[in-house]
Amino acid sequence: MKAKIIPLIISAVIFLAGCITAIVGVATNSGSVQTYPKLDLFNITDEDVGKTFTASVYSDVMYADDTENGSLFLIWIYSTNTDDSDMLAVGSEDNDSLMVIAFDVPKSVLSVYEQAMSTGEYSEETPLTFSGTVRRSNDEITRKLSDQITWYYNYLEEIYGEENPADEEIFAKSYENISPYYIEVEGTPNGDVLIIIGGAVMAVAVIAVLVILFGKKALIIIAALILIPVIILLVSLFGKLSTMASVTEMADGLYKMDCRYDYKCDKFLNSDVDTIDELIEWITNEHFFGIDMEIDTGNFGCCGFAAVNPDGQHLFGRNFDYEETDTLVFYTDPEDGYASYGVTDLKFFDIGTKHGLDGNDIAAKAFMLAAPYVTMDGINEAGVGVGILQLNIDELHQDNGKSDLLIFAAIRGILDKCATVDEAIELLSGYDIHSFLSRSYHLFITDKTGKSVIVEWTDEETFIVEDTACTNDVMSNNKFYDPEWSCRRYDTIKSRLSEKNGILTEDEAMTVTSDVSKDSTGFSTEWSCVYNLDEFTFDICLDRNYDTKYSFSREDFR
Repeated sequence: MKAKIIPLIISAVIFLAGCITAIVGVATNSGSVQTYPKLDLFNITDEDVGKTFTASVYSDVMYADDTENGSLFLIWIYSTNTDDSDMLAVGSEDNDSLMVIAFDVPKSVLSVYEQAMSTGEYSEETPLTFSGTVRRSNDEITRKLSDQITWYYNYLEEIYGEENPADEEIFAKSYENISPYYIEVEGTPNGDVLIIIGGAVMAVAVIAVLVILFGKKALIIIAALILIPVIILLVSLFGKLSTMASVTEMADGLYKMDCRYDYKCDKFLNSDVDTIDELIEWITNEHFFGIDMEIDTGNFGCCGFAAVNPDGQHLFGRNFDYEETDTLVFYTDPEDGYASYGVTDLKFFDIGTKHGLDGNDIAAKAFMLAAPYVTMDGINEAGVGVGILQLNIDELHQDNGKSDLLIFAAIRGILDKCATVDEAIELLSGYDIHSFLSRSYHLFITDKTGKSVIVEWTDEETFIVEDTACTNDVMSNNKFYDPEWSCRRYDTIKSRLSEKNGILTEDEAMTVTSDVSKDSTGFSTEWSCVYNLDEFTFDICLDRNYDTKYSFSREDFR
């Protein structure tokens, strides 16, 4: 026993060192953020360059580009007279000046700025608070901000036409008032690595003690304690691991996936999820053991239409217009629902972005497991197709005493559960529908009987409009309807359908998607799909490259 005392003491010291390391990690995570002098963004001088400040602002936030540090955000700031001299506010009628400034945001605090961007505008109760170092800007940053201002104005112009809500005077002033400085935002302390290292060191110390006391028997016990949970875990994760293994890169920026795990559609439909944050929380708790993940959502413009090919088969055409992104097409075949194809934008998971994950990384493939919950368009084997399209009206949150349903969940429910447009309408009628990103949306739904509808909502009612085409304008006779609305893309689609009496080959349908595609700086048509509802097949073209077409059927995912 005496021979074992020294090794036991050494093991105890190692265990103590691991314990201290883990405690430091916990303290780091829970520690207070260092405070710095207050910064007046409107009065930055060269003397401030290199110094770190804190400030709280009410601001409009917009993503501009990725950086080596994290991401670059453009922020519009308006000065006003406020009770708190450290605060700047946005949107007041008493605005006396305007400034556009860049924030270089590290990955550790990106979620705060993405939340600011998704809500559109911080309220008086929730200003954007930061600590950051003042840096002198350069021509590249100034150009990126200028390009982003131009993109945003053109985006509003293309989406809303004559109803463009943009204030031309404010946009003109924005170019003139781009700050010659930018803020390099300070990251938050992260003690997770120390916690992991400390835990690992303590585990090694415990194993060493067991080996010292019990010899080879301890190794057998340790191996059993490790292997049994690992085997149980692998069995429980088989579907997810198999799904990740199925991810294949079809071309640069295009991936396909066979979804072989139970993503729990019924439970999802009954989860009362009504916000993006609740969606993320539900996904992480159900499928990622509570490990944090983020969905990088943004606003998008789209179009959809229905036609019939010369063989009498029904087609669903669809454009998805968004920032540059990689694309995932995936197949699902749930035990209690219809098989379906879906298409989603991988920028939602920070995959394929400048400094994001590569689509072939293990982590990227794990995030792709969440694709069924953020389907942008797709069809099922019963012959129903659905796509989501943005509207320029306020975020929707119905409260009529029904179960809550986020509109993404509605798309999944339709694809899994509905065999006709009428069944889809019936499913939607059982819920209070909720949107996100300070915008509302409508759904274009079509089936192989030839019926196609646009479903829209106000806070109180659901509206159904039968039509063969849909873009980004309110089409039902509700309080948001503009009887003088006009849309070039909608008119083009209807004209092409009329010229052919609604009969188009798949190639002609893809030509229609090309005719109404978008090509503007930072925002263009990311994919165009033509789905055959009768054959349960589809074609997709990426980035307006209509000379290269990728075709999919059920066999391509097996």
